[in-house]
Amino acid sequence: MGYSVDYRPTRKRAKRAVPKNKAQRTKDIKNVIRWNIERLEHDTVGTDMVRRCFVINLLRLNKIAPEADPTGDHVLQELISRGVLRKPVSRSGVQVFDRADLLTSLKCWVGVL
Repeated sequence: MGYSVDYRPTRKRAKRAVPKNKAQRTKDIKNVIRWNIERLEHDTVGTDMVRRCFVINLLRLNKIAPEADPTGDHVLQELISRGVLRKPVSRSGVQVFDRADLLTSLKCWVGVL
């Protein structure tokens, strides 16, 4: 009856589980932190220490590479190993960050002051 035409989209979307280069991954991490730093600051107003799992959830670090790192723990560990954040202190078997130090170091690294 007829002939078929292949549809080719004119615009390509970024479909990456893990970015191919380090610069793109760093840019993705900075964007996620920049978008969610205010939420972390607002939700932890009355505390001095912030648990590691709360940092991951409030900053939504698990959304950077959901297939490769569904918990987001690898991204936080990468920030610690780069020297952006200090190592968390263990209190009663739970790793916690100092809230003031965490916020200032993340804001300085991202460029939000």
